[in-house]
Amino acid sequence: MGLGGSPGRALRALGGWELVRALLVLRLCAHPWLVDNAETLLRGSRRVLPLPLWRGLLALSLFGQFAVGRGQRAVRGVAERLRGRGLRPMLALPLEGEGPEGEGESWFEANRGAALQCVGLAAGAGPEPAMQLKVTALLSHRLCEKLSQRLAEPGGAGLSPDKMAAVMGGQIPNFPGLSPPENRHLGGALRRLDDVIKAAVAGGVRVLVDAELSHLNPALTCVTLGLMWRHNRQGALPWVWNTYQAYLQDAEGRLRADSALCAEVGVAFGAKLVRGAYLEHERARAAAGGRQPPTWGSPELTSASFRRCLDWLLPLLPLPRSRLGVVVATHNEASVLHTARRMEELSLPRSGGPVCFAQLLGMGDHISLALGELGFQVYKSVPVGPPEVTVPYLARRAAENRGALGGARRERELLGAELRRRLRPWQ
Repeated sequence: MGLGGSPGRALRALGGWELVRALLVLRLCAHPWLVDNAETLLRGSRRVLPLPLWRGLLALSLFGQFAVGRGQRAVRGVAERLRGRGLRPMLALPLEGEGPEGEGESWFEANRGAALQCVGLAAGAGPEPAMQLKVTALLSHRLCEKLSQRLAEPGGAGLSPDKMAAVMGGQIPNFPGLSPPENRHLGGALRRLDDVIKAAVAGGVRVLVDAELSHLNPALTCVTLGLMWRHNRQGALPWVWNTYQAYLQDAEGRLRADSALCAEVGVAFGAKLVRGAYLEHERARAAAGGRQPPTWGSPELTSASFRRCLDWLLPLLPLPRSRLGVVVATHNEASVLHTARRMEELSLPRSGGPVCFAQLLGMGDHISLALGELGFQVYKSVPVGPPEVTVPYLARRAAENRGALGGARRERELLGAELRRRLRPWQ
């Protein structure tokens, strides 16, 4: 099983302007200086340009390539375009950080409203909708760090997925080692997250919870498993999915342990497998603390980790009473081909089954479109929001993923070849 020569041909589905814009934006993203200084350039241009002109220029470049506005019409337009090409939208909210100084709970409550709005937009974007969610949009980054430290203690300091689920269900939190304000914030945050998932399940929307920096992940996983405890008990496929970063050396062990735990308590387990987006942050944080980084030392070792995780997960899917789902979220063509071959060998269905693929909107289109042509389930991650919020978020993601952007040479070559074919149709 392979994609054969179809990736280049698949780009014929793109419109002429889409092709030109993709080639221009990806070539700009290949320049490290532009990527590293994108946020500064955006802030500077916003100060000197009238807002309509600034927005118009972004619509023709970064925003138009990688994101969509939060209006229902805009989301439906992108969804219809993707579905017409055999792809599906996976909406993502560009929410992160702690919010403006002094806003506290009001910022998290506003994010709850935005997440619920995103659920509605996803539900209205067509069949089998999905969205991504960051726990730290609804739960303090600083408290996540403290919870992760407590989870590393013997016995997890009383923290566990079932305790998180109990608080989501209305129990008043009183965890040892947390102050009364921290317990109150944790209770409010867990109920916010539960509200979003309840709305998503009611709307038929699958929710993929993002991984973040490794020192936060123990808390994020504990919370996400608590959401699985609450909402993944019914149905063959999960409503709530956790994300596993193959560039972390503990990824495979955590994946196995979490899957076993879900099987033990009788809930469906969903895993989104990614390579990881915070490599430079992880290395810098480890160096500042005088520790070895938690990441693998080379792209080859990360790819080997990604394949090991896949090769452990995929054979479990056709087993009787399996309640596992896998999202293979990668722009790496070799990983996609390996997954497709293994699916054929294991007789896993291309569509309607437990495996799907995902790439970012505006990147990896030669892979996404080729997979869609062959009948595989493919999602495109679509950041949703106004340019003032979405574009700085995209700039930060570009800085974190500069290696992937700079290395997208094959995609740029295929886009260039397709553009030349259209300009010289007689050849």
